[in-house]
Amino acid sequence: MKSKGMQKVVKTKFENGDGSTKNYRDLAGVVPLQTIKLWIKKVLNTGSIELSSPPGRPRTARTKANILKAKQRLDQKGMDLIDQ
Repeated sequence: MKSKGMQKVVKTKFENGDGSTKNYRDLAGVVPLQTIKLWIKKVLNTGSIELSSPPGRPRTARTKANILKAKQRLDQKGMDLIDQ
């Protein structure tokens, strides 16, 4: 079962009165207890387990256009060095 499925199971069981330790035991340790506690805390604070934004740093935009721009800038800097 994927993480989203596990989150739904934990949320449903919590809403039915099961605490974090009971959830952990019922899931046979598949999801760490700390993760279950974090999910339950999110449910209590926001009513949802969903993350507001993806964790980690934003993805870089490595597109053909951006690569071309970078190459052009490097070429221009190289020409500037030759002219000096």
